[in-house]
Amino acid sequence: MAQRAPEFSPRFVAISPDDGTTIDLRNPALAAFLSWLVPGLGQLYQGRRFKAAMFMASLMGTFVIGMWIGGGNVVYASWRPGEKRLEFLGQAGIGAAAIPSLVQASLVAGSMRQPLGNGWFAPPLLQGQFVSEAYKKQVIDSDPEIGPGDFQGLQFRPRQPGDQLSLWRRRLGRFFDIGSLYTTLAGLLNLLVIYDAWAGPMRHEQAEAEAKKAAEGGSKRSG
Repeated sequence: MAQRAPEFSPRFVAISPDDGTTIDLRNPALAAFLSWLVPGLGQLYQGRRFKAAMFMASLMGTFVIGMWIGGGNVVYASWRPGEKRLEFLGQAGIGAAAIPSLVQASLVAGSMRQPLGNGWFAPPLLQGQFVSEAYKKQVIDSDPEIGPGDFQGLQFRPRQPGDQLSLWRRRLGRFFDIGSLYTTLAGLLNLLVIYDAWAGPMRHEQAEAEAKKAAEGGSKRSG
């Protein structure tokens, strides 16, 4: 009776442009997703520990420093008329660290009218926006430029011109833009990390041919 030949999953490899060693990319799609979720996590999954540590420290460090410079107010999601946060498209590249922004924006705009926790990653209040009683108190307690007189009932009606974003910009000045830049750059640079987890280090045509040959040789030895 004929026996069916065993099937083997393809082996994805890349050639290091530094020393010519073979890099086992394992499951590139999973590695890319992990590196989006946390910078360098995909490289750690592939056993590339030095690169993983370097990416995690540099990109997450840049993101955290940007948050600190911007007073914790520069990472949020908003697509509302009059407040479209285009920077978030870049910030979202950092993965898990930006996901809370989507959650908070949804909660503030939903029936709850308040974010989770201390309100970090929540979008700024707009003129005329309604909030919950608890969030009103939280905003008054946490924002030094907003008091009870900036609300009419549960509706945000600031005495100063503009909205809460205007207050943040006046208080932080150029640091708001610098914090936005740092956090956006961290997300955009992580796109290169994601590509590295997907395809390995960028290499020239000869290295590409050697990687293909190594992959075919590995499959034959397994058979």
